[in-house]
Amino acid sequence: MRNSAARVLPRAAGLIAAAGLLGGSIAAGPAQAAPGLEFGACPAGSVTADRGVQCAVISVPMDYAKPDSPRIEVTVSRIAATGARRGVLFANPGGPGADTLDFWAKRVSTLPAALATDYDRIAVQPRGLRWATPLTCQTAGDIAEGEQVSLSGGTRDEVKKACDAAQPGYLDTITTENTARDMESVRAALGLERLNFLGVSYGTYLGAVYASLFPQRVDRMILDSNVNPDWVWTEEFAQQQVAGKQRLDDLFTWIAEHNSEYHLGDTPFQVYENWVRLVSAQGGGWYANLTPPPASVSDLPGELPAPIAEIARDGVNLTLEQGGKIQNLVRTLLSGGASAQTPMVGATAVATYTRTFWPTFARAMSEASADPGNIARLLALEGVTATDPTGRFVFAAITCNENAVPGKPELLAAAVGTIATGGNAMDARADMVRSGAACGAWEPVVKPVALTGAELRTRPLLLQSRHDALTKYEGGPGLARALNGALITVEGGDHGTFGRGNTVLDDAVMTYLRTGQVAITAADQAPLPKP
Repeated sequence: MRNSAARVLPRAAGLIAAAGLLGGSIAAGPAQAAPGLEFGACPAGSVTADRGVQCAVISVPMDYAKPDSPRIEVTVSRIAATGARRGVLFANPGGPGADTLDFWAKRVSTLPAALATDYDRIAVQPRGLRWATPLTCQTAGDIAEGEQVSLSGGTRDEVKKACDAAQPGYLDTITTENTARDMESVRAALGLERLNFLGVSYGTYLGAVYASLFPQRVDRMILDSNVNPDWVWTEEFAQQQVAGKQRLDDLFTWIAEHNSEYHLGDTPFQVYENWVRLVSAQGGGWYANLTPPPASVSDLPGELPAPIAEIARDGVNLTLEQGGKIQNLVRTLLSGGASAQTPMVGATAVATYTRTFWPTFARAMSEASADPGNIARLLALEGVTATDPTGRFVFAAITCNENAVPGKPELLAAAVGTIATGGNAMDARADMVRSGAACGAWEPVVKPVALTGAELRTRPLLLQSRHDALTKYEGGPGLARALNGALITVEGGDHGTFGRGNTVLDDAVMTYLRTGQVAITAADQAPLPKP
């Protein structure tokens, strides 16, 4: 849910797009993979140079339920421990659909140094992505051969026909369970009795599935920014909209507190008004329709004695939402009901990931406010979480193949009604997600694995921010209950809390890796890095 993008584990409809044709193949026949892995050079462009990363390729069954089915190839990266090795730590950064091979190399400077000395760090590229037998669904009919078909286009039968033309049967095997089984194949090939695992965002769900399938193979497990096991998948994405609104209010408040630097307003409401203006000017249409944050005394005209000002402020807040709806309605009518993923909207979505992005976003917004043509910094921020086309394909395949929350088509009308009456765009987007429109006629092919931690010898450690905009807070307690895990609640709303310079939290994680013990239940948010 990295990252989970305007969001990686978000935008259900927006991420379902055509994927590029990249290298990789499905080999016919039941030939078995050779024992062990031979590590050497990594595929071009897959990892950061000069970080000691090596790669290997493993052959695994395309369909684990059919041992004689064709085999696929999955790439694995490794950075060897620099000291006396304490163990092996696998990782997955989220998605679904995020490249994994470079996970450890990109984080060398931010993760605790003891990880490098004590652990071999492994990353298994999820099946269906580039460097892991990419999912390549060529089109049929009168469209040029070799083009990609969008998984959101046409009926299930039409899509499956196009995918099977290139890779018969492969599409239905793109699931979290099979990705977990690929990880187990890598563990066996490495000759490991047990593995340690770090999962972020969707990686928490992958880790939970692996732990439920192979509890005897798990030593320590850290799950950071957690998927709610009761929301897989439709409700997970709908809840992102709810959580996203809270995080936007937090962001506007922080910018207001630094008005002397960014000049965007000294109250959250004033920053919000500037944000709405910029989104509208860029053609965002009803995407600019948000419920305004609460007014402060500073938003009132003139100067009033404190008690009277507070009463007046409360009165203003009672009318702000209705006034906001009227402005939203006018905006919707003027735009003809259109909307667009503008640079401001895209950059805002990225800024909700972590406070690390807030200074950059505020600077970008300030530049665009002073000069509407100056959007270079907005575009750069929007592109931070861009994924390879195969990532968008795998996102669609996994979330539609195993979606356990049926769509409610009638909610499309509710979403239209919200937009038409000037309501909150995030409420409308949540109803659109709940309608099931992202998968359409795509029916699930599997039921999600029943999650349990009953047979784990060490309780998993779960980390969860209160205001996480991508994996809402309830996911932390929910997954902790399912796995009998120990939960650390982190203040703030960073998505991905480990390795952000939060000394208290990082120390707790490293203590857990060494001892299996969790000494704290709460931690403050990470400090903002100094410019």
